[in-house]
Amino acid sequence: MSTFARRKAISEDTLDRIPAVLHEVREGSQDSTFIKEQLPPLSREHCPNYAPSKITVVNSDSFTAARDTMRSASERKQDAKAKVAVLNLASDERPGGGWAETLSRTQEEALCYSSTLYPTLKASYYPWANSGPSSAAGVYSPAVVIFKDDLDHDCADLPRAEWRVVSVITVAAPRSPHLSNGRFPPMTLKWMREKIRLVYRMAAHNGQPYMVLGAMGCGAYECPPTQVAEEMKAILLEEEFKGWFREVTFAVYATQRNSNYDIFKDILDGVEIGGEVEAVSS
Repeated sequence: MSTFARRKAISEDTLDRIPAVLHEVREGSQDSTFIKEQLPPLSREHCPNYAPSKITVVNSDSFTAARDTMRSASERKQDAKAKVAVLNLASDERPGGGWAETLSRTQEEALCYSSTLYPTLKASYYPWANSGPSSAAGVYSPAVVIFKDDLDHDCADLPRAEWRVVSVITVAAPRSPHLSNGRFPPMTLKWMREKIRLVYRMAAHNGQPYMVLGAMGCGAYECPPTQVAEEMKAILLEEEFKGWFREVTFAVYATQRNSNYDIFKDILDGVEIGGEVEAVSS
């Protein structure tokens, strides 16, 4: 069987089984919410004030990293049912980047092969603005069930005991931006920053203390990886987000076609986040 034919068989099997999976896993859902505009800044008085931790950058599929995060939290007795938000490096043009037809291997499509994500990306949401003041938009899917392994393991069925429910944040980076000396021009940078803030706010507003992020826009959308990594780091370290996340992991595949993993590893791995914020005076 050709690689394409194999991926087609996997995708068809995933889609066919989603209703039964969601019937069996009652906390799973096809529900989602389209976020049409930037969310308000986080309220410091509601901050959980998680202790400082260090960002981890791993060479991994995002759902595999999420499953590893949940397993590790449970083994350390830190959090028996860790709530994890996974960033979907999304298309803003069509659901799953057209996964059901293209059957490609981009990060968004990889998530669709392994889970119940696809039906939460409702056609009525698409397309949305990719650039401009209204481009901080996306989809929040609160209860996606991961029931298959990643593409590196041929999307083999996971044992029932290893199925996991995560939330997925679907936000698209600027698409093929015009760059100046390999960096975003000022307005595109402004829009990118708002998209990154939206990702972090979506996780925090929905009570997701663990985040699995990625090299946002650094694949098919051709965003500059060094600048994206720098911005994702700088914004995460802003006072607004201090204390909101127990653990942050960046899942970035190492490939022969780009150096995204090495860049994100160098800029983000081991960076300390978190810590208490000052109490709000009454």
